[in-house]
Amino acid sequence: MNFKLENLLVELELYLQKPEVRSSRAELERLISDDFLEFAASGCSFGKREVLSRLPDERAPLIETSHFEVRELNEGVCQVLYRAKLKKADENITSFSMRSSIWRKHKDVWQMVFHQGTACKPF
Repeated sequence: MNFKLENLLVELELYLQKPEVRSSRAELERLISDDFLEFAASGCSFGKREVLSRLPDERAPLIETSHFEVRELNEGVCQVLYRAKLKKADENITSFSMRSSIWRKHKDVWQMVFHQGTACKPF
């Protein structure tokens, strides 16, 4: 695995978690693939259309991430694995999850094509 590529994908994952990016329809359009699919820790699934209609107006949660691992699945396709500790805005409940994202290079831009959050015990 190329160290530069590994760092880029972790940076992109963290970038998508920033409140100003989550509220930017243009950035979400650019970084999320048209065929995006997510299986949320809540058990719900949704695509890019739902992300674009929900995220820009949502108050961003506080997200703490750790234990990143990047795996190259194929040329131009990588998986980013990590742990996430999430506290929703205006709630005093912290949830813990194992996260997995698949990124695919489209032209010169890496885009997220899949994301899954699986609830887990606190860490």
